[in-house]
Amino acid sequence: MKILFNLILGLLIVSFSISQPKYRTFSQNDLSLKKAKAGKVVSSNTTFVFHNDELTQAANGIQIRFNSSIISILDSGGFSSFTFLDKNKTVRATGKTVSLGDSAVLSFNVAKKAQGTQANFWFWLVDGVQAGVKRTELAGSYTPNFIQPNGGNVLEYIYKKIINRPAGLVIGKVTDTLAVGWIRYMKADRMYFPHTGTAGGFDEIATGSSQVKPFIRELKNPKVKKHDNRLLGEVHALKLAIIANDSGATEPTDTTALGDLLYNDLSNPTDPCNGLKIREITYLADSILTYYHHFSASPVIYAQLDSAVSRINRAFDGPYIALSLTPFLLKGTHSVDEVPFIHPNPLAFSKGARHSRFSIEDEMPEKISLYQNYPNPFNPSTHISFSLPEAGLVTLKVYDMLGREVATLLDRENLDAGDQWVEFIADNLSSGVYFYKLFVSSTELLTAGSYTIVKKMLLIR
Repeated sequence: MKILFNLILGLLIVSFSISQPKYRTFSQNDLSLKKAKAGKVVSSNTTFVFHNDELTQAANGIQIRFNSSIISILDSGGFSSFTFLDKNKTVRATGKTVSLGDSAVLSFNVAKKAQGTQANFWFWLVDGVQAGVKRTELAGSYTPNFIQPNGGNVLEYIYKKIINRPAGLVIGKVTDTLAVGWIRYMKADRMYFPHTGTAGGFDEIATGSSQVKPFIRELKNPKVKKHDNRLLGEVHALKLAIIANDSGATEPTDTTALGDLLYNDLSNPTDPCNGLKIREITYLADSILTYYHHFSASPVIYAQLDSAVSRINRAFDGPYIALSLTPFLLKGTHSVDEVPFIHPNPLAFSKGARHSRFSIEDEMPEKISLYQNYPNPFNPSTHISFSLPEAGLVTLKVYDMLGREVATLLDRENLDAGDQWVEFIADNLSSGVYFYKLFVSSTELLTAGSYTIVKKMLLIR
């Protein structure tokens, strides 16, 4: 059966198009980075066309005064020598013959960030001396150079714009079995990465002071120190890459999704991932992470799976280049034919073109908002979400029908602008109506008084 599979796979590879689309994945180290100021313009590229329409003899140089400092030369236009003056705003270029009727095209990276780079004046040179009249106000083209996103931006983008809360992203298997556990990530936090601990199952949780406890039931948003497990980190990174491509945030967007490509290492016929789609490998990982008791007799499966998943993450990793910020689209890095253990899957079900709908650039709310808790009614836990247009000191408390305080969820905590949420667990409360009160103060808000919002929720036992 294995021989037949390899034969069919070989035929599919031969018939697959030579010009293949490029995919991308993410590394744990990149996802642990502090996010860059993606989209911030830092310079611009500009191109000028200088036409010789007046000289009776050929020019062999040109002098130009720009309204912006030159950072670097992108296209010399054939000139062999450049001299920069006046804080790099004036350039003398020599060493190229420009006859009557010919043009010189030069491109520069300039300090000006907005449109409007121009040559305030320019003139031709013959043997270093001005020839012809001084021309003025020649406009150049404009291409902005912005800071590219990094793994930190991608992590925040996926959790804020794609993954639904409170469902979040689950690693492991959600089950009614009391003796096992799973993880639910519901917000972006770069402290989820990188994991360096030995690959294994969800057996223990660190509690501090070198103490551990059994990993039972759901663990929400654990940082690495809670359960340092390399397989967990690699599976988390791969699931984020699959989600990004499924949503159209990474290339390719019009062919087989990353998750539907086939894994088959012909050099290692015993690899347990052979013959599986990439997303099926993550399903296998979910099972062996949660049901680790079943694999105590063959723990080598964790090392094998960690090797396969980390190889996939490395195979399509590379520079972060955004083809678009709004909507966000990240360029692919490598094609399938560059990766010997990943293969095309012509039988994959096509969902049509996938398009990203969101911008990676920060979008701050215009006002303070407190949202209805979810779920509501609830038992025994619920999530309370709110948004801040600016950083502020936040207090969030819960009261009963008589106005008595029953819980303090936040107490003058300094939170950043943007969307925020808190989990409320009502283990010791009885059924009934409760009120949650958000109190926010900041430097600007204090001048006009602080801001308070109240909403109600229903606990049903």
